Amino acid sequence: MKKILISAMALLFLVLSCKNADKSRFQVKLSYTNGDKMVTPQTIGKSNGWIFLEEIVYGKSQLPLIVDSQKISGASGNLNFQGKSQTQGIFELVFGDNVLAIPLINDGTEIQIEADLSKTKDFYTVTGSPASKQLQDLLAKVGERNSDIQTAFFQLDSLKKFNAPDSVLVAANNKKNAAVDQLNDYLRQFIQTTPNATLGVLALGWASRSFQPDKMETALKGLKTRFPGNAFLAEMEKNSQPQPAQQSAGSDSWIGKSVPELVMADPNGKDVSISSFKGKYVLIDFWASWCGPCRHNNPKLVRLYNKYHEKGLEIYGISLDEDSDDWKKAVQHDKLKWIQVIDDKGWAAPSASAYGVDMIPSSFLIDKQGVINRVNAEGAELEISVKDLLKD
Repeated sequence: MKKILISAMALLFLVLSCKNADKSRFQVKLSYTNGDKMVTPQTIGKSNGWIFLEEIVYGKSQLPLIVDSQKISGASGNLNFQGKSQTQGIFELVFGDNVLAIPLINDGTEIQIEADLSKTKDFYTVTGSPASKQLQDLLAKVGERNSDIQTAFFQLDSLKKFNAPDSVLVAANNKKNAAVDQLNDYLRQFIQTTPNATLGVLALGWASRSFQPDKMETALKGLKTRFPGNAFLAEMEKNSQPQPAQQSAGSDSWIGKSVPELVMADPNGKDVSISSFKGKYVLIDFWASWCGPCRHNNPKLVRLYNKYHEKGLEIYGISLDEDSDDWKKAVQHDKLKWIQVIDDKGWAAPSASAYGVDMIPSSFLIDKQGVINRVNAEGAELEISVKDLLKD
């Protein structure tokens, strides 16, 4: 599993719960095999040979906090990581330079991990932490349902491009809606039954992308009733407010329209406009340093950029950070080589309003004529869309 903690899919929240843990100290005991298959000859001696225990910190900068680290030595071995936290929250064992990651919750004092580093999927088991095991299952099941949704959206868009008959479009749209309903039903059931507040908040973050406002309000109230005194749930309720009616970034109606012009400053203070990319293929990526799902999506974008930049792909990253220092640190930390600009008004940013962005990450794939080709494509769907554009 790549370092997506909770991507793709795209979570809105990676947070610490405010529930006090029984004990502040915990340890993670890792037993790994095939360490030599993860570290290639080109990366031996670099950061890829290390494993980091990181805490996902909820706060202004949202940069992960490295709690402990150990160097991989040999094809197999056993490593112990020491952690300390007064609250129950989310941690990750990060292998190398975002090669693999294992998300954890510190609900146990001794968490045991067995990992096969030659794999990228289903490569670990966890014991000693019921919440971490539930998180592993949650990630897998939400990932499967998100994959079904992406496939359904992709098929529907393809049929529209080829002017399929209305009856075919209706069937495809029903399939897409059924896939979304399946995800929502699963998340609703999980939120109602999970015994762990941290997992409940995490699932609620996912749900906020697809739940209707009344369903979201009901789920939030249910969690507050079951976990009274949880400060983050209280903050979510305080900050929740109806979104103004607008053309959402997730709306199909963006496709085929000309991209709105934007001009913003890069890290050196130089203005960079969307129109300056005329004649090029561009992925516009809205993100922020404090957005956990954005940060965990960045390694995917790095790989996409490295693979297709020389073939003509550009990325125009728009940060909604209000603190430029946090933004610049995140750009450097995540090794983002493409054009980065900042619109430092947060959710009130004019760029977000112009594109109807009410959640991040959000993205728009633009063709050479400045016409929007895809909206919020992720993973394989995004790569396929990029490939198709580059063929033109």
